[in-house]
Amino acid sequence: RIDRKKKLPITSILFALGFSKEKIINTFYKTNKYIYNSESKMWSTDFIPENYKRPIKLSFDIIDSKNNKKILSKGEKLNFIIAQKLKEKGLKGMLISNDQIIGKYIANEIKDNKSGEILIDAGFDITEEQLEKIISQNEKSLEIVNIDLINKGPYLLETLKNDKNSNKTEALNDIYKVLRPGEAPSLEIAEEIFNNLYFKKERYDLSEVGRVKLNSKLDLNTSHKKTILETIDVIAIIKFMLDLR
Repeated sequence: RIDRKKKLPITSILFALGFSKEKIINTFYKTNKYIYNSESKMWSTDFIPENYKRPIKLSFDIIDSKNNKKILSKGEKLNFIIAQKLKEKGLKGMLISNDQIIGKYIANEIKDNKSGEILIDAGFDITEEQLEKIISQNEKSLEIVNIDLINKGPYLLETLKNDKNSNKTEALNDIYKVLRPGEAPSLEIAEEIFNNLYFKKERYDLSEVGRVKLNSKLDLNTSHKKTILETIDVIAIIKFMLDLR
């Protein structure tokens, strides 16, 4: 909560701190690159054993991108140990069909080459129609957010989608309207109000004991003399909340 009256998306706080959508995604998630092959009409991506620390039942065939050989069939089980053995045997990349791309979250915005309008915004899940347009305008590479629905869900991405703000100015103005409803904000005053709320010692002092406790809880190494919140604290708090089960 920004105050006792109204909740704001946590992404608005990050925007107010100067984050872009892409920076938010890259701060809290890992991404994988997918390269399109117009001949096979498939996408190739690195085979990463760490992605299978949670055992899964494959919903698609795993095909070696080097020789088009099927390594595992749809329905077979795959875990980290099996994936590591496949890696040791030489599996470096795999082919993915369009069906497996649909529904995945894109890490950066893609614009329509003709109109210049945003075709799909960063943090949104790809639809079939969008993917067809992406391929038709000869986009060869996609940065896809690595989502694990059990350990690393798309909660922050869904928050991004629902956040009406998309940059620092919009977020600061929105925060100001919550704190000072009815007053016309200026950017400078809105930023000052925001900084005074949490990032000035006179208004929000953790104390040395509070800093030690925060460091211990969030595994930080900030000096105990630093008794005001920093951006790194906000990031660590959000990561801690995302990891809660």
